[in-house]
Amino acid sequence: MALTVMKFCGTSVASVERLQRVADKVIKKKEAGNQVIVVVSAMGKTTDTLVSMAESISDRPSKREMDVLLSTGEQVTIALLSMVLNERGCHAVSFTGWQAGIKTEAVHESARISSIDTSLIRPQLKKGSIVIVAGFQGVTEDGEITTLGRGGSDTSAVAIAAAFGAKRCEIYTDVTGVFTTDPRYVNKARKLKEISYDEMLEMAYLGAGVLHPRAVEYAKNSHLELVVCSSFSDDEGTVIKEEVSMEKTKSVRGLAFEKNVTKVTLLGLPNNVTAVSRVFDAIAAKHINIDVIVQNVLDEARTSLSFTVDHDALNETLDVLRAQEAELEYHKMIFESELAKVSIVGSGMASNPGVAAEMFHALAEKDIKVKMISTSEIKVSTIIDESKLMLALDTLHETFHLAEEESMSL
Repeated sequence: MALTVMKFCGTSVASVERLQRVADKVIKKKEAGNQVIVVVSAMGKTTDTLVSMAESISDRPSKREMDVLLSTGEQVTIALLSMVLNERGCHAVSFTGWQAGIKTEAVHESARISSIDTSLIRPQLKKGSIVIVAGFQGVTEDGEITTLGRGGSDTSAVAIAAAFGAKRCEIYTDVTGVFTTDPRYVNKARKLKEISYDEMLEMAYLGAGVLHPRAVEYAKNSHLELVVCSSFSDDEGTVIKEEVSMEKTKSVRGLAFEKNVTKVTLLGLPNNVTAVSRVFDAIAAKHINIDVIVQNVLDEARTSLSFTVDHDALNETLDVLRAQEAELEYHKMIFESELAKVSIVGSGMASNPGVAAEMFHALAEKDIKVKMISTSEIKVSTIIDESKLMLALDTLHETFHLAEEESMSL
């Protein structure tokens, strides 16, 4: 009997009526002869509501208590969905993250899964039960409740699928698949039939919200086929797997973007071999994620260093750097907010020179100033003013003909 892991996003389970629709899909999968594990997010805006309540009490609530608070959202969903399935004659049992044996590192708000004890769920599967697991959460070796950060339920689902040896994990969301870019921002965005792990990983890291990068990493490392599809229709979704067998003719396959970006610059750092590492050691110690990095050597003695962080992490970043100003020896710190990151992604870029030049030329024609640049073999990212984001997306989508269907050749 094949095992399928099905994950449903918060929008998919936002009401009892929608839970009934989820149950339809789960029952259909079970009746097709599959063992089924369902991973769910919190209902609708539950997490946002809980965060708002916490912030009404404290500007900086305890990370430990935030994990205890936010983990309750998924617990509501697993209980209600189990009730729906049992009421319809399908035996279902709910598991919190810790009941499901999901162990994590001892980091609050953005923990990584360290192991999954499958022996806790397997007996229920053998009995024919549908197992409903709370995503986004786990427990440390010391029994502390943790959450996995943004997109954590995706990560939970893929990690569970990998741990149980499933060949496929289905991610049900409010879109019908992976698009060339977010269709809410670009009307001509086109759904992709399939995309490689590497392309999806880049797009996820660069801001495409349909999947969390950690989930894609798990799938790639486990050779697990992912399918992104809609909770609200039976439309064919997007398959994410190893590089497709047919050669893609488009060098750029998608656009990713992030809003809410802030650029931090340290002026007058010592121009020596340890200055930069000391800055990032201090930031890493607080588990703050750094993105685009640019260093400019001013003279033999001094250099400047710029990097981007999510705006929500700005205050903590500034606090760290101010606290270590004497040790880091910089002269001045400045920051610029209301920025966005726009990226082009495609595995074909590695063998097609001139793609970056085409991107910068297109942006320049629209008077969009590029403030920072980051590249890899299959992506080029630029930091721009957030006010120019919509124009940049439309321009690049048209420049690289992403609305047009791809022609494939054997």
